[in-house]
Amino acid sequence: MIERIELAFYPMFAVKLRYTRVSRATMRSTPEARVPTMKIALKYGIAVTLIIAAWVALKHFVIHLQGPTAQLTDVAVFNLTAILALGLGIREKRMANGDRLTFLQGLGTGMSIAITYAILTSLYFALLLKVIGPKLMQQAGETSVVQAFIGVSVGFALFGAIFSALISLVLRKS
Repeated sequence: MIERIELAFYPMFAVKLRYTRVSRATMRSTPEARVPTMKIALKYGIAVTLIIAAWVALKHFVIHLQGPTAQLTDVAVFNLTAILALGLGIREKRMANGDRLTFLQGLGTGMSIAITYAILTSLYFALLLKVIGPKLMQQAGETSVVQAFIGVSVGFALFGAIFSALISLVLRKS
């Protein structure tokens, strides 16, 4: 028996978790078990973006956390969220493939998730910059808008690739 946890997103940021127990034979034969990589990428990429957006909003508008402590917690929250989402996404891809996953399949799935959340998070920060202005960037210690967005998008994609490679090595099963 396999334990499967599904995460569903609904309008207005509602999230529904569904837990089911399914046999391996049933998972291989059901059409819904063949989940396309793009659906996985969107599901987990959006989840990472929502968590990062919630953290940034909480940090800046509720807690008012600034300085080195804020930067350290940002690194921890961003990376732990990414690792968790990449692990869950690659694991879902493995289960959808009948409990088989090559390194390249896992890496491709992880990269698609990483690129998705890199783009969506950059768009979120662009929206935040447009609505709130450069005051937010000054709190984060950034001086250039271009450097900030290149740092976020390239940094997330690069670390996503590294995390995906490591997670794919652990979860591969052929």
